Amino acid sequence: MNRPSPVAPARLRPICCAIVPLDVLRRFARDPSLDEATRQRLRDSCLETERLRGLREAHRIATLRDPDRHRAEVAAHVAAQHLFDCKQRKTLPGAPVARPTAGFKTTFDATARLIEFYRTVLGRNSVDGKGMDLVSSLHYAKHYDNAFWNGQQMVYGDGDGQLFGPMYLAPDVIGHEVTHGVTQNESALRYEGESGALNESLSDVFGAVFHQWLNQWNAAEPRGWLIGAGIIAPPAQAKGYSCLRDMARPSAAHCLAPQPERYGQIDPTADVHDNSGVPNKAFANFARALGGPAWQTAIMVWYDACTRRRLRSDATFQEFAAATLASAQRLGGSAAADACRAAWAGVGLPEAAT
Repeated sequence: MNRPSPVAPARLRPICCAIVPLDVLRRFARDPSLDEATRQRLRDSCLETERLRGLREAHRIATLRDPDRHRAEVAAHVAAQHLFDCKQRKTLPGAPVARPTAGFKTTFDATARLIEFYRTVLGRNSVDGKGMDLVSSLHYAKHYDNAFWNGQQMVYGDGDGQLFGPMYLAPDVIGHEVTHGVTQNESALRYEGESGALNESLSDVFGAVFHQWLNQWNAAEPRGWLIGAGIIAPPAQAKGYSCLRDMARPSAAHCLAPQPERYGQIDPTADVHDNSGVPNKAFANFARALGGPAWQTAIMVWYDACTRRRLRSDATFQEFAAATLASAQRLGGSAAADACRAAWAGVGLPEAAT
C-alpha cells in the first residue's frame, strides 16, 4: 500500500449511492422484535442516509458538466489505495491508516483484487479508466447501517450488530460501491426512476460477478447471485435472512430487501433499490443461459453496453435492454443475442429494438 497522504480536492463533486435501501432501514426500525437500541441505530442510519442522498442531483449534474470526464490521458496513472479510520465520526476521510490490520487489511485486500478484476477482466484502469486512486474510510459514524460511494471514495459503516455487521466484510459490497464510480464516470445515470434502478442494478451486477470471480464460481452457483450475504448479522441470519438481495430470485423471502421480478410489477415511484430487481434478474438469466463463468461473455456484454457512450443519463430499461442486445450481437453473435433477448423477455420487458 502506498503511504497514506491527504486526499487532493477532486474535480468532481460527490454523488452518494448507498447499498442498503431506505425502506429496509425504515421497516426494521419499526420491527417490535428488535430491541429499542437497535431500532434507534436503524433510525439514525436512515436519517444519515437521507441527508447524504439529499446532495445527489446537484452533484450528478456537476459530473455531467465536467469537460475532462472522457478525456484520455497520455500516461495513465497506476491506481493506489489509501485507507482512513473515521473512528465512528462523520468527518471524511478520517485519520490515515499506515499499517492495515483486521478490517482495514480485509478492505485493502478485497479492493486490490477489485482493481485487478477491472484490469484483467474488463480492461479498465480503476473507476475512471485513468488509474484513479481508491480511498476507503471505515468505521463511519456509530453503528451506521450502510456503505456508500460519495463521488470520491468508499465509506463503510460498522452495522448495528443485530441486522447488519460491518459493511466492508463482503467483497460484493465493495465491488458494488466502487462500480458506482464507474457509472458516475461513464453514463452518470440519474438516481431516480428507471435510470436510478439501472444505476443500482449495474453495481449489483459487477459486485456479484467480482465475487464470483474471486471464488471461481460459475453462473450456476446460487451463492454467486446473493448481494450482501457477508454483511447480514448472526441474529438476522437466525431469522432466515441470508442476504440483502438475490439477483436470481429477487422476491425470495430470504432477502432483507425483496424486489419485484417482472417489469409489470414495478412501482415507478418506488426507491431505486426496489426496481433494480428486474434488470438484476435479466442479467442473472442471461449469464446462466450462456453457462460457464459470468465474468466471460455475460459481463463483457453488460460492460460494453455501459461504456460505449450511447447510454443516456435518463436511460430506461427498454433503452438499456436494446444496448445490451446490440452488444451481445457484436461480442457473442446470434447465440448470445438470442440469450440476451430471452433474458429480458423472462422479466416481462417489452421487446427491445436493436
